[in-house]
Amino acid sequence: MKILGAPALLFFCNAIVFVTLFTRLPAIQQSLGVDKAWLGLALLGAPIGTFLALPVAGRVVNALTPRVAAPLLLSAAALTTPFLTIAPFWGFFLCFLLFGFLRTIQDVAANMIATGIEQRTGKKVLSRSHGFWSIGLLIGSLASGYLAEAGLSPFLHQSGAVLVVFLCCFTVWRIAPPDMQFTATAGKRQVFVLPDRIIILICVMVFGICISEGAVYDWGIFYLREVLSADASTAGILYALFTVGMGATRLVGDKLREKFGAKTLVRGSAGGVAVGIALLLSAQGLWQAGIALFLIGCGVALAFPLAVATAIERGQGQPADNLAALSLTLLLSNIGVPPLLGFVAEHAGLPASFAVLLPFLVISFIMAPVAQGRVPRLLAGRVPVAANDGEKEVLAAVSPQDAARG
Repeated sequence: MKILGAPALLFFCNAIVFVTLFTRLPAIQQSLGVDKAWLGLALLGAPIGTFLALPVAGRVVNALTPRVAAPLLLSAAALTTPFLTIAPFWGFFLCFLLFGFLRTIQDVAANMIATGIEQRTGKKVLSRSHGFWSIGLLIGSLASGYLAEAGLSPFLHQSGAVLVVFLCCFTVWRIAPPDMQFTATAGKRQVFVLPDRIIILICVMVFGICISEGAVYDWGIFYLREVLSADASTAGILYALFTVGMGATRLVGDKLREKFGAKTLVRGSAGGVAVGIALLLSAQGLWQAGIALFLIGCGVALAFPLAVATAIERGQGQPADNLAALSLTLLLSNIGVPPLLGFVAEHAGLPASFAVLLPFLVISFIMAPVAQGRVPRLLAGRVPVAANDGEKEVLAAVSPQDAARG
């Protein structure tokens, strides 16, 4: 548990800031005086910030070391969030852009800490580290529901979350070993880090799962409040079931990775999310919606850990740059695409904005072999690959364990 302390606190605090902000979006939308389409447009500030962070993310993390960069950048990102609750529309957009910029660099550093521990100790901690993100979501969503019902303003609510983050980040800085960094890969570094073929295929693989997770973050509270008529406190509790499913799955995710293999987990994840969304759309009562959110949480839990692990194992170039490129594509799907669903929600209704996710989950199911370095059979001969073993096209070297799992 000692080796898990630093990454666990980082993911926990990141989630506290994130969920505290997103569960108060209905109140923020009201203060901005805009509809869901315009709110979705404002939320696009974060992926733009992510894109702008790409040229410097790997360099900042390597220069500061992950041990320093992760808590420093997380604290700075948290500090922007109280202003999001009181800024006018364009101020919200610009603050959210800065939030996305800082959070992207922090995300690279935190994942490097977790994967660095795995490389040095041989113990898998990546999924459990992300599990503490889910624990943070659970605690934050329950607290948010209670505080929203009690009438606490979003500004004071977010300010309290910032204080928690500052204390935890100081603890991370004290307990994280100073050598938590990867050995740089030889070769000339690109000025602007763009995702290579392998990273793009990884992101296509988990795209449907990630946009489903982002849809729950952005519009889950709205769905519970407006479609199912839940009050603020009940909506917070039901939203927490999503985080319970995610957290429980992530805490056992490292064992699941070893037992079942990445391809099986990706397909199981896509199937679980699809079932959860179908149940949510057909829910006639709040208890059915709670079960649906729990299933969606279980389904989305392992997408990002699996994507990070695959990028580290299969990716080319420097690990920090690989993770920066991965962060671009995944955050675009997790934070960038879901705001666009606001336009669907405004013109076709919130149920339609969740229904459009289902075809993308089918794509994730089909692309699951990418997690083991293989091109799906449907795309064999159509997608350029790194090598060909005479029978199956492969993206990178496949371990005997992966091959044995199919």
